[in-house]
Amino acid sequence: MGWFGDKIEKLRRMPNPYLFMHVTGKFLFGVGLGILLAIWLPIWTGWLFIIAALLIAIPSARIILGSKTK
Repeated sequence: MGWFGDKIEKLRRMPNPYLFMHVTGKFLFGVGLGILLAIWLPIWTGWLFIIAALLIAIPSARIILGSKTK
């Protein structure tokens, strides 16, 4: 299986709390980016969403991109 297939398999085997955090992080990143692009709110508000999204997604990203398989 290739690199991409391995990452998809790790995503499929991820525990539910980490998967939920991963999806939530991606959603918040999209919201923050949308706010920045639309400029509906002050610029710093969009950055708060993006920073929160990155912090939430760190544990699941380490599982998906890590080299160790559990």
